Amino acid sequence: FVEEVSRLMAKRLFGASFTESQGISPNLFSKNTPFSYSLGSMDSDNFFQRLSVIILVVCFSVISYGFGGFLPKYVVTHSVSDDDYNFMSVDIYQAIGGFEFVRFILIFIITIFFVVSIINIFPKKNYMIQRIFGITILLTLLLLVDFSLMPMLLGTTLGATGWLGFSVICLYGLVFFINTVQKKQKKIKQELYGEVIEEKTPLVAKIWPRLKQFWLVLSVLLVLNILIFRIGMWGSFSVWRFAWLLAGPIYFGMLTLFICGPMKLYISTFYFAKYSEQYRILWRVTDEKWYGKRKAKKLAKKQLKQEKRGK
Repeated sequence: FVEEVSRLMAKRLFGASFTESQGISPNLFSKNTPFSYSLGSMDSDNFFQRLSVIILVVCFSVISYGFGGFLPKYVVTHSVSDDDYNFMSVDIYQAIGGFEFVRFILIFIITIFFVVSIINIFPKKNYMIQRIFGITILLTLLLLVDFSLMPMLLGTTLGATGWLGFSVICLYGLVFFINTVQKKQKKIKQELYGEVIEEKTPLVAKIWPRLKQFWLVLSVLLVLNILIFRIGMWGSFSVWRFAWLLAGPIYFGMLTLFICGPMKLYISTFYFAKYSEQYRILWRVTDEKWYGKRKAKKLAKKQLKQEKRGK
C-alpha cells in the first residue's frame, strides 16, 4: 500500500522526468509544430514582430477596460430609464454596476500586460526565456478577456435572475469549470506517464453528475421564479430577463475554454524551461535560433579562436 501511494505521489503534473515530458512537448523549431503550440509574434526572434505585439496590447487593454472597467463605473454614476435601452430592462442594466470592483483587477492585469510586453521587445538571453515571456503575455491576455466580460455577462445574469437564480447558475458554472480542469489535468498526466493514473475521485467529480440530473428541473424553477415567485429578485417583470438567462452559462463556458484549452501549452512550457538544455540538444537547435544572430556570431568567433589556440 505504501509503495502504491508513493508511486501515485511521484506521478504529479509537474513531476515528470525529461523523457516523460516529451509526451506533451513537440519540437518548437519544427515546421510540423502543432498550431496550438504557436505563439505567433509573442516569442518571435524578430524585433519588429515583437514590437507589433504592443499594438495588440493597447487595443485589447482599451476594449477590455471599456467593457469591464468603464461600463460598471458608468452604471453606478449615471441614472437611466427603461426608455434608454431596447435590449434590457433598467434592473438588468443596474446589476452590472455591482461588478465595479473588477475595475481594479483589470488595472492590475493591464499593468502587468504592458510591463511584460515592453520587456518582451528587448532581446533575451536565449529562446527559452523568450518563450516564457510569450506565454506570460498570452496568459495575461486571456485573464484580461475573462475579467473584462465578467461585469457584462455575470452582471446581466444577476439582474435577470436575482440572487437566487444567480447563485444556482454560478454553482453549476463553477462546478463545471473545476470538474473540466481536473479532467484535463488527468488527461495530461496520462499523456505524460503513458498510463491511466488511478486516483481518488475528487469531490467535484462526484457532485457534477448529481447536478446534471437536476438541471432541467432547476431551469424550470428559475423560469417560474422570474414569472411568479420572484424570490431574491427586484424591479418589475421584463421579457428581457429570459434572454439574459444564457449570459451566465456563456461566461463560464468561455472561462473553461480559455483556461483548459491552452493548459497543455502552459505545462509543456514549464517542462521546456525545466529541461531547456536537454530539449535544445534533442531538437538540435542551432545557436542562431537559440541565442539569436548577434550572440551566435560571438559564440562562433569565440569557438574559432579556441580551435586556433588548440592547434
